[in-house]
Amino acid sequence: MEDRLITIATTHYTAAEVLKARFESEKISCFLKHVNLLQSAVSEGVQIQIKSSDLDKALRLMKEWKVKGISSSKRESHRIRKILIPIDFSEFSKNACVYALNLARVYKTEIKILHVYYAPIVDLVPITDAYSIQIDMDINLRELESNAKKELIDFVNEIREIASGKGMEDVKISYALKEGIVEDEIIQTALEYKPGIIVLGSKGKGEKQSDIIGSVAYRVIDKSKVPVLAIPQNVVYDIKREKEMKSIIYATEFEDSDYSAIRRLMAIVSAFQVKIYCVHVSKDSLNTLDSIKMDNLMAYFKKINPKKKVEFHLISDEDKLKALQEFAITNKVDLIAMANRKRGILARLFNPDLAKKIIYQGNIPLLSFKA
Repeated sequence: MEDRLITIATTHYTAAEVLKARFESEKISCFLKHVNLLQSAVSEGVQIQIKSSDLDKALRLMKEWKVKGISSSKRESHRIRKILIPIDFSEFSKNACVYALNLARVYKTEIKILHVYYAPIVDLVPITDAYSIQIDMDINLRELESNAKKELIDFVNEIREIASGKGMEDVKISYALKEGIVEDEIIQTALEYKPGIIVLGSKGKGEKQSDIIGSVAYRVIDKSKVPVLAIPQNVVYDIKREKEMKSIIYATEFEDSDYSAIRRLMAIVSAFQVKIYCVHVSKDSLNTLDSIKMDNLMAYFKKINPKKKVEFHLISDEDKLKALQEFAITNKVDLIAMANRKRGILARLFNPDLAKKIIYQGNIPLLSFKA
């Protein structure tokens, strides 16, 4: 059996050096690895790694020493000042806008409604002479833009009426019209507008092909550097009820980036009095190392926000998506949060088909953000 390296704890540099010395005094080889190293002397923490053959002895010693891995770093600020809402005039786009209005009320922020239209020039232009082609092309493009702009203004006015009817006239609602590939224009607009979050509806199975925003939600999540909140079509938000988020799931895969992800999550939901369920679903049987890693996260949550209500759960289930959804329903969770890492947690945590299911067929909003 291969004697591989295992991360047994994560802490700040000084504590890691002390623990390394104690392990080596017990004849246990110990190695230190910086987490998310930014510069030669700056990292978000230090991993303490040992050989797998020494795991049982190391765990016993840590229990005797009462050691917990705590990653030390400053809090991350993520105050949301702007919300971007891509829409396609469908009902679930309207529902996403209503959901975003509540966020705007809580965060005291402005929103921008974005519509992207696509001009299939080749299909629209008749095959005649070159001069006629150019004229027809210009006419068709102007007509497409004019129709899209009129529909967008009508849509925005409807959202403004909803906001006004709820006493939210002070929420600034602007709009933008772009032509191009939908997901590309959403990402580009986010770079220009600099929103704190993107809110969009996600298309459910059986919806019309013309409802394009939902169908690109997965690709936007994968590309966006801005947190993305995808609202399933069957999650209908009634603004009259003024229902706020009360509980969320943070789904962890015990990655190095969990610590920065937790900081960012806490900053994003700071405006809400939410309870957080930190959940790890393993396809294999749970083991002692899983418990140690969860203890590390528990200690870190308490370190950065001791007053926040957080519960920690380890679940063994071959179907990770089903396990998360069942847990969410049982505990009446309002949102599932996942860190979208460089490799893409949705592509790695689930296989591609299941990754799309959680967006297209899920019944709980999904918050995805870069860690």
